[in-house]
Parts: sequence; structure tokens; C-alpha cells
Amino acid sequence: MRITGRCERYGRKLLTEVREYFGKQTHQFITTEEFAEYSGIKEEDIKHYLE
Repeated sequence: MRITGRCERYGRKLLTEVREYFGKQTHQFITTEEFAEYSGIKEEDIKHYLE
């Protein structure tokens, strides 16, 4: 199940946007905390989808 409800391509685009927002390079990872801050989704909910 996808947390955003969108396709994989959208997910990759979203990760690129998050990296740009936090000033990260393409090889750097995004943390759940950063994704939660950017998306407005609770970090606990994100971690649930990652289990």
C-alpha cells in the first residue's frame, strides 16, 4: 500500500522535491522526520507504512 495513494513515479518526484526543500544531494537519504515535516503526515503514520 502506498502512503500517498499515488503511483511510484509520483513518489520519486516527491522524494526529489523533499531533497530540494532540505538542500540535500541526490545520493542523500530522506528521514521519516523530514518527510513528515514536508508532507504534514504524522511520523508515526509514516513508520507504520514502512514496517
